[in-house]
Amino acid sequence: MSSSITSLLLATLAASFTVAGGSLPLARKELGERGISLLVAFSAGVLLSAGINDMLPESYQLASNGAVIGVSIGFVLLYMIEKVTMVHACREQGCKVHPFGFFALVGIAFHTMLDGFSIAVSGEARATLGLVVAFAVLAHSFPSGVSVAGVMLSCGYKRAKAWWVLVLLAMMAVVGAIVGLFFSDASDTVLGVGIGISAGTFLYISTSDLLPVAH
Repeated sequence: MSSSITSLLLATLAASFTVAGGSLPLARKELGERGISLLVAFSAGVLLSAGINDMLPESYQLASNGAVIGVSIGFVLLYMIEKVTMVHACREQGCKVHPFGFFALVGIAFHTMLDGFSIAVSGEARATLGLVVAFAVLAHSFPSGVSVAGVMLSCGYKRAKAWWVLVLLAMMAVVGAIVGLFFSDASDTVLGVGIGISAGTFLYISTSDLLPVAH
C-alpha cells in the first residue's frame, strides 16, 4: 500500500475518532470528570512525546536550522488562531465558554486540517514516523470531538445541526492530508519545515490546551 493511500486512510480514521468523541455529548452520554481528565492527560502525553521525540529530530535531520523556523511557525500560528477565534473555554471566574460562531468554526476546521497535514507530511518523510504521528492524532481526536460537540450544545446548537457541523469539521483532517500529499515531491528542506510546523502545533496543543485541562 502506497504512503499516500495510507495517509488518507489514517486521516479518515482520525475523522471518525472525532465524530465518535462528539457522539457522546450529542447522544447524552457522559464520560465523567475523571474519565475526561484521564483521556485528556493521555492525549497530551502522546502529542508531547511524538512532537519532541520523533517529529523534532526528523525535522532537524531534513531541514537543519529550518526546523526551528517550522516549529516556531506552527506554535505561533495556532496561538494566533485561538486568540482570534476564541474557541476554548476561559478560566476566569464566571466565564464558561467563549462565543462559538463562524470564526470559531473556521479556527477549529483549520486546526483539524493541520492534524491531517501532519499525518501526510510525516508519512512522506518516513513510514514509521507517519504511524507515530497518526497515533498521536487519533489520541487527540476523540477528546477533541467531545469538546467541540459539548461547546456547540452549550452555545445553543440544535443536535441535528451539531451533528453535521461535527462531521464537516472532522472531514477537514482528510482535506489536510490531501494538502500534505503535495509535499511528496518537495525537497528535504521543505518537507522538514513542514514536519517542524506540525511538531509546533503538537507542542502548542499539548502544553496550552490539554495539560492545563487535565491538571
